[in-house]
Amino acid sequence: MLNSTLKHTILICFYFSCLASWAYPQEANKVNQEKTTQVLFVNPSVKSDPFWNKVEIITRQAANNLQLDLAVIHGDGTRFFQLEELKKYFENNIAPEYVVLLNYPGHAKTTMNFLKEQQVKIITLEQTLSIEEKNKIGFPGLIYKRWLGEIYFDNKKAGFLLAKYLINSAILAGKKPVLAGISGHFGSESTLRNEGLFSATQNNQARLTQIVHANWSAENAYNKTLKLLQRYPEINILWCASDHMALGAIKAVESLGLKVNEDIFVGGFDWTDKAIESINIGKLTASVGGHFIMGALAMLAIYDEENNITHQPFVNQEQGSFSLALINQTNLKKHADVLNQQGFSQIDFKKLAELYAKEKDITTINLLKMLNQSRGIEEKP
Repeated sequence: MLNSTLKHTILICFYFSCLASWAYPQEANKVNQEKTTQVLFVNPSVKSDPFWNKVEIITRQAANNLQLDLAVIHGDGTRFFQLEELKKYFENNIAPEYVVLLNYPGHAKTTMNFLKEQQVKIITLEQTLSIEEKNKIGFPGLIYKRWLGEIYFDNKKAGFLLAKYLINSAILAGKKPVLAGISGHFGSESTLRNEGLFSATQNNQARLTQIVHANWSAENAYNKTLKLLQRYPEINILWCASDHMALGAIKAVESLGLKVNEDIFVGGFDWTDKAIESINIGKLTASVGGHFIMGALAMLAIYDEENNITHQPFVNQEQGSFSLALINQTNLKKHADVLNQQGFSQIDFKKLAELYAKEKDITTINLLKMLNQSRGIEEKP
């Protein structure tokens, strides 16, 4: 009786052992098939920031389209808070394979050293560092081997583009161009845009009165504009380094009983939704943008890395990732669908990756045309 029971027990154990050995590879294969690439995007600002919120939305859309598992944290607009949030994330979560972030001035080396310890791959956005600080971290892949590349655009060229358009608008209105600049902070991004403004005024016989800094704040821009117009009542162009500040400047202009696009022409950067609306109703003269896509381009670069495709979106010593474009009332309707958040869902980012890979000279990329092509829309000549 004992022998019979023992035999049955052995047979049952053998059966379940075979069943488990058959099932485990199946389950393992299922896990492998479902494995996705883990990415952390560090939004350097607050959740309510109109520009960086737009960057985050399209970055999430790109990650979803390219089947990347994306997590997002926020830096709240300060280098100290961003680094603390970054450290907190790694303390409480499994380390991602990639980190995408903007290096804040004054904390670049500290941040890069921390990420080096975590052994993650890094992609950085924007031009924010001074030459001295840039030299301390070097170029991607040298000091920091897992730093894959940088994604940024030509800020100087963008500053020139906006200034030139505003100057031409004033000339067409029969005015002699007199400008004031409302810049962001005292960093390389603002400095390069300012250089473009300087260059445009020299080449177009326009007079630049003064450049003030409003630290990207609409309220500061409002107050600075009032002071500028009191000091230089002949000003007829306000060149602003962001749409947020440009809208603050418009509010100041109108509070003085002056008319925008008639008495004073105002331009900004970023293609924020409120700025696009302001252009549509004939207030903001123009906005230069396209850089809201930089986080999405980082997702393309990660997709390329995972699929062994040559990285096209990265900057090198000769060229930027892409050039920014100018939106005004004339071309707004043509590109309206790709400028709002609803249009992002129509972008095929795998197709955008293919389009990028075909471009030899990235700095001459027509980003608006490429975004439309990625949505299956061919522009008419």
